[in-house]
Amino acid sequence: MAENLEKSMQEINELDLAGLVELLENLKQDSLNARFKLATGQLTDTASIGALRKQIARVNLAIRTKEIAAAEAASTTSKASR
Repeated sequence: MAENLEKSMQEINELDLAGLVELLENLKQDSLNARFKLATGQLTDTASIGALRKQIARVNLAIRTKEIAAAEAASTTSKASR
């Protein structure tokens, strides 16, 4: 779980779309595990839940940014070919 929390925004932006989706799945799984540990009283670092939520938001932002850039590139290409 800790290795996912250490990624900076710059490292996230360097990943391709498939890598971002894989990272997002891992972070969501880590978040689920942390919530279960919290409910059972096994989680000692409760701040990790908030950190995981922020990391998930950063990855979602990077995915959406890449989607918008791809759509704009496709739009520009289709306009240039007319």
